[in-house]
Amino acid sequence: MRRGRLALLLALAALALPAAPAAAAAPACPASHWVAAWTAAPTDAATGGVQDQTLRQVVVPHGAGDRARLRLSNRFGAEPLTVDRTTIGRRAGGGGAAVEPGTLVPVTFGGRAAVTIPPGGEVVSDPIPIAVAPLRPLLVSTYFASGTGPLTEHYYARQVPHIASGDRTGEASGEGFDALDRTSAYVVAGLDVLAPGSVGAVVAFGDSLTDGYVGAPRPGEADAEAIGADGAYPDALQRRLLGAQGAPPLVVVNAGISGNRILDDGLIPEHGRSMLARLHVDALALPGVTTVILQGGANDLGAGEPDAGRVIAGLADLVARARAAGKRVLLATMTPAEGARPASYGDAAAEAARAAVNAWIRSGAAGDDVGIVDFDAALRDPARPGRLRPELDSGDGLHPNLAGYRAMAEAVDLALLAAPACACRVRPALRVRVPARLRGRLRSAVVTVDGRRVGTIRRPGQSVRVDLRRARGSQVVIRMRVRLSGGRTVTRVQRLPRCLA
Repeated sequence: MRRGRLALLLALAALALPAAPAAAAAPACPASHWVAAWTAAPTDAATGGVQDQTLRQVVVPHGAGDRARLRLSNRFGAEPLTVDRTTIGRRAGGGGAAVEPGTLVPVTFGGRAAVTIPPGGEVVSDPIPIAVAPLRPLLVSTYFASGTGPLTEHYYARQVPHIASGDRTGEASGEGFDALDRTSAYVVAGLDVLAPGSVGAVVAFGDSLTDGYVGAPRPGEADAEAIGADGAYPDALQRRLLGAQGAPPLVVVNAGISGNRILDDGLIPEHGRSMLARLHVDALALPGVTTVILQGGANDLGAGEPDAGRVIAGLADLVARARAAGKRVLLATMTPAEGARPASYGDAAAEAARAAVNAWIRSGAAGDDVGIVDFDAALRDPARPGRLRPELDSGDGLHPNLAGYRAMAEAVDLALLAAPACACRVRPALRVRVPARLRGRLRSAVVTVDGRRVGTIRRPGQSVRVDLRRARGSQVVIRMRVRLSGGRTVTRVQRLPRCLA
């Protein structure tokens, strides 16, 4: 009797399931870890300050989780900064400063509502019990009782912050909040989510073309198209990842700064410190980062000496630092700027230098393991390659419009983006069948994945499609409970490594 059962189990081993690989598998993913879901790289200290006022600001996360934490920054503050109270909640429909009722949650730091951040410092909140969804806006409210002096800001945040008198952090209503006239992010520098261990982050690191700045057809006009649109290329890239079947589980965060340069600090404080100076803190040190997309050079050529050699050396240094930190690196080509304002960005000298930089990038000289993202090919006018395609030009000859930023996102090959080392891709789906030798005695077969029922086979030759994208943990457990004629039931269990070699 036992020999007969063993023979039947061996026959069931012929079920149409993938065999576990003989090669070594990647390490198992942790159950969860912190992953950067939104960031606003600090640029400078804003003029003025606040006192006995509440700032309410928009944060649009790109990741999901049921726990979050905030990062508050005093990087450019000259004095200690005390934040007396902080709350977070989902933004109510219709925009503005109203919080969705019932979602407002207090934020603590070491168990306390108030926190003091030293000059040049940053603090991370305690875990916050709030459900976070990709591209679902949140509102963060911070109350400052005492005079603050200049607040650390990200100058071009593309969202409108609001301010109100007194402590309004505990009120969901947006009444009494006034919109500020500049779209900066103050003090709030990042939001992380507690995500499955298989989820990683991609940092888009660069200048205004990463930050999402949109120019205007005429000097002095407002670039209203970009404000509140979540239309920068990292936003569009996140939407691609969310909608692409079998895409790696990645969150894209935007660490761009408008006016930023690779080698030197910005011409004005709002343009931030150089990319070389800020790469570690704004990109490599963020939690969960697996990949960095490097884009830049336009401000080095257009607002400085059009020296291709210096830009190439700077890009090579950025690549080397990111690789040394164990990150996957993608390097982006420089985009056209003929006819730009200022003219120095697209004059003959700048164009010649840009062509030399792009030739170096496309040659693969930065490293065989460095991916290439050809933003130049995505945006250039085929009839006049030195300028932007007219339908993708915001009007200043230098910055794309929102359609242009979508074209940039489409230029990123998703296959080049790296998930965490523990999260090698699992086959998106497979078909499970009862082997031919058992079909004559088949009554039914129930198939489960990780304890979740996915289908029943009732006829010989029928199959069940098993979707593996929802699998969790270090192993995928596929179980088939086969009922045979005569009342016998045999269970076949197959455990596949989550991380395949």
